[in-house]
Amino acid sequence: MTLAFDALLAVALVLLADAALRQRRTSEAVVQFMVFGLITALAWIRVDAPDLALTEAAIGSGVTGALLLAALRRIGSEIPPSSRVSWWIRLPVEAGCLALGGLLSWTLWTAWPETSGLAAAAHQELPRSGGTNPVTAVVLNYRAWDTLLEMAVLWVAALCAFALRDRSPAALPDPAGPVLRYYLARMMPLFGLTIVYLVWVGARAPGGAFPAGALLGGIGVLLLLGPQPPRLALGSRTTRFLLAVGTANFLFVALAMLGHGELLEYPVAQAKAWILLIEFGCTVSIGLSFTVLFAGCAGHLHGEPEG
Repeated sequence: MTLAFDALLAVALVLLADAALRQRRTSEAVVQFMVFGLITALAWIRVDAPDLALTEAAIGSGVTGALLLAALRRIGSEIPPSSRVSWWIRLPVEAGCLALGGLLSWTLWTAWPETSGLAAAAHQELPRSGGTNPVTAVVLNYRAWDTLLEMAVLWVAALCAFALRDRSPAALPDPAGPVLRYYLARMMPLFGLTIVYLVWVGARAPGGAFPAGALLGGIGVLLLLGPQPPRLALGSRTTRFLLAVGTANFLFVALAMLGHGELLEYPVAQAKAWILLIEFGCTVSIGLSFTVLFAGCAGHLHGEPEG
């Protein structure tokens, strides 16, 4: 039953992604994408990966959905007739999606029981990784270089968002209602404590920099939608520093490790402290990067420095 469920879920995800090709309104396609992110989060829960499920729900559905909706507000929700996908293009794409779904299902059905992967080796090395949470060990210890490059890519994406500042509208209406005003006035301290908790607990339980950064980015989006949105300026030293602090902090730790052996090879006794230092820096940069990306789409970026 477990493998059958996984196979059916894989096919459902592919079909849901393929449904976006049939939409005549881009707003409907965005909603399909957000639903796809939520279903993917359920898939991660199904394979006992709550860290990834939380990150997927917050980033893949929440923050990314907000980015796409903000972009739609500026370009319009209707697809021009000339840009709609023709049936003779859509048909082979749909067939390819179905074939890919079938291949993934067959792979899950045949290879999963016989393949243990590196799980046993990863769990064996957990005492030396600086934490007891396997996801944190993988992200910041076993494959730390990949995570460093992911932070660099996110930083570059946030910098590219500043290219949208010259096309930002002069003024935007205030969409803040009573519920949002209440959240901004009363819930911010709780959100802040939750972010710190997610980073701290990530060494031994589901959490870490990416879920915490996604929550911080969500708070930034709420602030931009509030009655007094913060002013994000290209020339602001604070904005540029906070965008770069995650990647710069990661590189600093990597270079500091040279005195103990190799890049990003933490001493066993100090591994947790170094990982927490990386996590807090990455949380700030991830959250601000998502906020800047949304601000660029919604028209809240400015070219002049803050006064």
